[in-house]
Amino acid sequence: MVQKLTSKNILNFIIHYRKLFIKVLPLTFVATYFATFLIAKQYKSTSVIFAARHFSTSKLLIEQNVGNQEDYMQLGDGDDVEKVIQILNTDELKLEVAKRLNLRQRWNLKDTTFALHFLKLKWEEMISIKRTDFNAIKVEAYDYTANNAAQLANTIVSYIDTVRFKMYKEVADKALKIVSNELIHTEAMIKELDDSLQALREIGVLDYKKEVEAYSKAYAKVLGSGNSKNELEIEKKLNVLKKYGGNYLSIEENLKKYRFKYPILKAKYDEALVNSIATLPIKFVVEHAIPNEYKAKPSRVIISSIITASTFIALLLYLLFTSKPNNLFKKDGE
Repeated sequence: MVQKLTSKNILNFIIHYRKLFIKVLPLTFVATYFATFLIAKQYKSTSVIFAARHFSTSKLLIEQNVGNQEDYMQLGDGDDVEKVIQILNTDELKLEVAKRLNLRQRWNLKDTTFALHFLKLKWEEMISIKRTDFNAIKVEAYDYTANNAAQLANTIVSYIDTVRFKMYKEVADKALKIVSNELIHTEAMIKELDDSLQALREIGVLDYKKEVEAYSKAYAKVLGSGNSKNELEIEKKLNVLKKYGGNYLSIEENLKKYRFKYPILKAKYDEALVNSIATLPIKFVVEHAIPNEYKAKPSRVIISSIITASTFIALLLYLLFTSKPNNLFKKDGE
């Protein structure tokens, strides 16, 4: 006949071996508790930040749309918070902070082919990035001294803008180069067209439209007066205008186009230059990390309790599999 295992059977089984459990479990707790003194103490420091709105520096500060600029003092929305968190989790930021604080030596990490792998594993153990209920970001850093923990948290926060600027700079530099080349080309064309107009002025074409109108009226009057000398002079002038007038109008139109284009390009160049060399912070620091001399890890009681509970379960399973069935299915009072 197959007997079912019930919680009552297990309880009776534990009572049957109570002397063994009473000996082993307290000893395990005490031994584990004292063993935790061999674990290096870790201290925790916390920095809290709000995300700022993410816009280019030029748009916020020098764009000419008066009244339409975004407020660079405004707190960021949910998307801005997610962007800052993503930057905080990048390998680029980890490497920058590790280099700045020499974390590989501080944390005794192996300098091997897998150095980045070991750094990332240790980073996950020592750093915690959390989004709070108030749409802020909490950066918690652990280290083996209180001062190092505070320094680590503050350095991580400070490098957010460094990583973001490096990320944007590649695009900003390319945009600056494109606008700069176009501005140089426009300046060269304006100079070339100005020189061409100056050459036509030296020939005698000062203002084609006004001169054609003026000389045409003068020529009509001369024809009525019969003054052949003045007639030849005016005809000569009209022939010059006829010969070079088309060139003058074409050059003048192109010059107007490039002169109209120049201030627009100059404004874009100024904006691209600002974006290439400067950036506004994308976070507001609400709380800088300060050293906290009370250790955060290890929690000796919690560790000892977990190991003692694990020992209890392991010992119970061992006894269940190795004991005789009669011991497991004993009735009350046996």
